[in-house]
Amino acid sequence: MSEATPFTVVKSGVSVAWMVCGILFIVLWIIVHLAWAGLAFMADVMANDSGKADPDKHAMLIFGMLGGQVLCGAAGIPAGLAFFWRYRRKLLLWLFALLFVAGALIQGSVFYSFFSSMS
Repeated sequence: MSEATPFTVVKSGVSVAWMVCGILFIVLWIIVHLAWAGLAFMADVMANDSGKADPDKHAMLIFGMLGGQVLCGAAGIPAGLAFFWRYRRKLLLWLFALLFVAGALIQGSVFYSFFSSMS
């Protein structure tokens, strides 16, 4: 059996470090998006305080914003995996961008739709 050379020890140590960074990124990304979703949910619930908007539009705002938050939060998973999964990095970063942009577009369109219906 061959013994581990210093190069392989350093190489595996770097891989472990990148793996820890990737997992830490995923955990922090999800925690931040859970906090953001909680605050956005409270704001969405209070958005129709005057009662001017249609209840269906208000429900669309609440669920559309939460759906967009779920997509933006889920985008952190492929981004964190891209830290250490080198052979799939391009695909994972494209998936991150796709999920994040789709979530942001959903939130923006629902927000615009709700507040344009109130004027």
